[in-house]
Amino acid sequence: MGDSSMGCQIENLNEVKKTGSSIAYGCDELGKLKSVLMHTPGDELLLVNESNYEHWLYDKVPEISGYIKEHMRYQELLESNGVRVYELADHVEENKDLITRLPNLTFLHDTAVISKKGAMLSKMRPPARENEEVVVKEALNKLGIPILNEFNGSEGFFEGCLLLSKDTVFVADTERHTYPFILEFISNILSEFDEIIYARIPKTRRYMHPDTIFNRIREDLALAYLPAFEESRLYTEGSRERIDFEGFMREKGVEIIPVSDSEQSRLACSFVPLDSGTIFHYDIALNTETKRRLAQEGVEIIPFHPEALLAGGGSLRCHTLRLCRRKH
Repeated sequence: MGDSSMGCQIENLNEVKKTGSSIAYGCDELGKLKSVLMHTPGDELLLVNESNYEHWLYDKVPEISGYIKEHMRYQELLESNGVRVYELADHVEENKDLITRLPNLTFLHDTAVISKKGAMLSKMRPPARENEEVVVKEALNKLGIPILNEFNGSEGFFEGCLLLSKDTVFVADTERHTYPFILEFISNILSEFDEIIYARIPKTRRYMHPDTIFNRIREDLALAYLPAFEESRLYTEGSRERIDFEGFMREKGVEIIPVSDSEQSRLACSFVPLDSGTIFHYDIALNTETKRRLAQEGVEIIPFHPEALLAGGGSLRCHTLRLCRRKH
């Protein structure tokens, strides 16, 4: 780990010279995961009780001690694989008191996506997740990561997108998105990316965010729950066309391994790539057949067994805001 840490420090210093940023950032390429931003949950979990856990979008009331220990065990797993973990609270001052009122803040993946051009901030849906992006924006500013896109309007919400490459962003129209905000995002971000893939999916909790239905393992391999794709479109500068998502991805050289309905409900598509072809994933998410197919593809799964974390209804990916990836 010492050599990896030194290499990352040198890389970060070079990035500072180039951009003035305090850390290296950008996850446009599916290379080695170098750094992440995480929030170790604390007293804010006390807000979640038997009478309101559904309001807070939890599946049940968390056992707080176990929840925190399990989250920290995941952080240790990341660090043992050479990933630098930045703690959110260490980079928040002005909005520090907000943290204690946000029991969903630990799910940082939903609040921002980090490209080499800067962060694409979400507008979190009230009331359960209101103002999370305010805290995250302050932390990103302190880390020296510029904001590429954010929503200043108050009548809507937009919880996340997926960065597929330096050219392509994927947006799913979920129950956590407002359609006018999606159109605003597409209009704004097409000046920075060549294409936006849009997918309309069912407005139900199980398809809450884009990574519940699609996620890349390698640049040429992905998992997807295809029945959720009700309509797909490709947006480019000045044009819009309907596409068959699976066929379009195949033309791009990406093979999709489909997951079953039961796997999707266990967050099969929501994992964290450590590197191209190596992923951190819940050990309960995938069926034997899917694991077999991935093994045939040479995919390595670093398993993590969830117990207490399941109360929050999220995956490892939900807890992990990826800051920097670099190809070898």
